[in-house]
Amino acid sequence: MADVPERLSVSSSSSSSSSSLSPSSLSPSTMPIDGELWMIAEERAQEIINAIQPVIASDRSRNEIIEYLQTLIKDRLGIEVFIFGSVPLKTYLPDGDIDLTVLTPQDKEEELATALRVMLEAEKGESDFRITDVQYIAAQVKLIKCIIRNIAIDISFNQMAGLSALCFLEQVDHRFGRDHLFKRSVILIKAWCYYESRILGANIGLISTYALAILVLHIINISYSSLSGPLAVLFKFLEYYRTFDWDNYCITVNGQVPISSLPDITETGQQEVFLNETFLRECMELYSVPTKTVEANGQHFPVKHLNIVDPLKHSNNLGRSVTQGTPLKVEAHEFVSQVKSILIFCVILSGNLQRIKRAFTLGARKLRDVLTVPGETMGWKLEKFLGNSLERNGKGQRHDVDEPVIAFGTGRSELSELRGNFEGYFNNLVYGRWFHGEPPQNWIPQGQDTSSWDVVRWFVAGQKNVYHWRNLNGPTSLQNMRKSRGTGTYIPEMSQQSYANRFSSRPSPRNSLPSASQTQQSKRNP
Repeated sequence: MADVPERLSVSSSSSSSSSSLSPSSLSPSTMPIDGELWMIAEERAQEIINAIQPVIASDRSRNEIIEYLQTLIKDRLGIEVFIFGSVPLKTYLPDGDIDLTVLTPQDKEEELATALRVMLEAEKGESDFRITDVQYIAAQVKLIKCIIRNIAIDISFNQMAGLSALCFLEQVDHRFGRDHLFKRSVILIKAWCYYESRILGANIGLISTYALAILVLHIINISYSSLSGPLAVLFKFLEYYRTFDWDNYCITVNGQVPISSLPDITETGQQEVFLNETFLRECMELYSVPTKTVEANGQHFPVKHLNIVDPLKHSNNLGRSVTQGTPLKVEAHEFVSQVKSILIFCVILSGNLQRIKRAFTLGARKLRDVLTVPGETMGWKLEKFLGNSLERNGKGQRHDVDEPVIAFGTGRSELSELRGNFEGYFNNLVYGRWFHGEPPQNWIPQGQDTSSWDVVRWFVAGQKNVYHWRNLNGPTSLQNMRKSRGTGTYIPEMSQQSYANRFSSRPSPRNSLPSASQTQQSKRNP
């Protein structure tokens, strides 16, 4: 145990600060790794991502389930079903669920939820899709849950906020560019949170997937030009949030905001960011949806234990699912010495917030240890850092497909395209608004009859392309990356070659870390 203080000193140098770690505090002198090693480490990290991210087989299996449910519900109940969440965003894990939402008049939600449950129960013995465990959660937000082909399915009703978030995050990924840096970073960090640290899951009082995406977005936004790839994002993610002052600040896309200043969300400091206020304001105007009646009780930001501002609805705290836990006073133990009695009180801090903080601290220390070892051992150390992810998904099998997939360490992959169908997502969002009778956007001429969806769709087709591609003309390419002054430790940029091309059914390049099979001797002699 004598070496513990020395090991902790690397990752706790700024832990005494009263505020969170700023990106600029991650100076090169605190991260002793040269540019070439960073590039090699990023290559190994991408190989690990390839074992986790969507592949062609998993996309095909999930799309078959989605089309089956959409067709079934439309034919039997006459209602539209849209997909949202990590599946259409292409950031799902092999163990991730499928989120669907049904559009229905709000006063008919309970009636249709009951009908949908009965219909799915009846399908159990009739369908080839192996439907099991059908449940109806009759809460304020009604939900139908089931399992199809070993994949969890959540069917909600009128989840317009989910459609909005999907459009926004797809837009953000295009805006950042660089071979889907945002999406690949989300996949890597989500895998670490789910498989390694077990801190992901709003349903059990932990971080929601949307909240995690905004935390990742914040890191990329404030550090864009200094990031080499997803591993650099993970490194800065852990270093930044391990010391973040959650008691006094909340997170926004562009910076931290003192809780004491709410509902004003003006960020502190003057750091430059990649996504400017104009871009975020236009996204809010285009993608945000009115608050449902059941959510309208409070219009101000509700302060919880983990505070993350929804960029599309500033009164929505994305960290509200995380529980604090309370200090528990344990029964006192009294023992007598020769001179006096000593009363010892033990205080135990329980709760998910403390669990998340500990995970960030431990993860940051472990990753620093990985990145400071000699190059010949860094590869398998990184694999060990994400060992649960590879144990679960890197052996040629995935939870979400029945057929074998390419195993980790072969240098080959059958990756799915990470680019989503923005036009389709935006079309679904506007249809949902039109279905619920919301006023048309200001880009539809006044006086125009909008009672017909065909008319609205015609205007949508023009507007979504103009807005979407106009916002892609910013400095998203690697050539223009340095025009944005994101702050933080400079981590050299990777090759401009697409990551998909680098890992498309070919052996790993010679200038790389030793493969898993090549490092057995190193493992025996660490």
